[in-house]
Amino acid sequence: MFALNGKSRGKGRVAPDGSEGEGRFVVPRLLRRPARLFSKIFAGDITVPRYAEAVGLVSLFAATALYGSVAGGQFGAVANTVTASLGFAVQEVEISGQVNTSEVAVIDALGLGEATSLALLDVRDARESLQDLPWVERAEVRKVYPGKLEIRIDERQAFAIWQSGDALSLIERDGRVIAAYSGYGFNNLPLVVGPGAATSAASFMELLSDYPAVAGKVKALIHVGERRWDVRLANGITVKLPAEQPEKAVERLLVMDAGTQILSRDIASIDLRLADRTTVALTENAMARREAALKAREKAIKAAKRSSI
Repeated sequence: MFALNGKSRGKGRVAPDGSEGEGRFVVPRLLRRPARLFSKIFAGDITVPRYAEAVGLVSLFAATALYGSVAGGQFGAVANTVTASLGFAVQEVEISGQVNTSEVAVIDALGLGEATSLALLDVRDARESLQDLPWVERAEVRKVYPGKLEIRIDERQAFAIWQSGDALSLIERDGRVIAAYSGYGFNNLPLVVGPGAATSAASFMELLSDYPAVAGKVKALIHVGERRWDVRLANGITVKLPAEQPEKAVERLLVMDAGTQILSRDIASIDLRLADRTTVALTENAMARREAALKAREKAIKAAKRSSI
């Protein structure tokens, strides 16, 4: 900083009129006009108003207070209150596109209140806050002055319910977790279980889609050893498929069902892991009925033998 009485801390000098002379210090261009003004004030060429000192002190204190508000994070709150009171408060929020995202979650994510200023609301920050919500894949935020906020939400699509240990989660086709499964709704989604099931289920379901008679009955998919699948049907039957060419096993099952209606019987599982053999396991009720039928048959045979003697 240079003194304005013609003296400087360096070797050169600044003329009162700000002119540059040989051997004198050169004032930067930005400071030349203020230098001339203060030089004229000190030279008496300009008369300072009577209350200039008081006004200057007030301005200094006001500037200091403003700086303190900004530094302390209070300026934004003050500006928000002022602009809101001038008629730019958010009075209406229109939300569209959401199914699994509640309106309350949207309001909370944006931090909206009765005195939120539409003018100071940052659309980019609002969009990012909404896209942090579990179901929101993409969000659009639009201001409609003086007091309306329009929000359009595109949600992520749940593909299956994934069981990992005791935890249940809703996942997308690529296996990404959307949110924890609360235990209700989404009854049309299959349950996928086992290591690697979340990321592999979509490709396997695509394979099954060529066989709607089976795909339409899938209730759960169990990934066994990260190599093959057990398919649990809606009627409780488990179909055990091989790791290699599972589609061939499904075709074999459909041929079998066409002749014997095996998928409509009271059985627990159908094992198709071996290409040359099919193993069927009965349910407990079916086993009990079978044993009862066998006993009744043996009794009838014995009775027939006695009557023939």
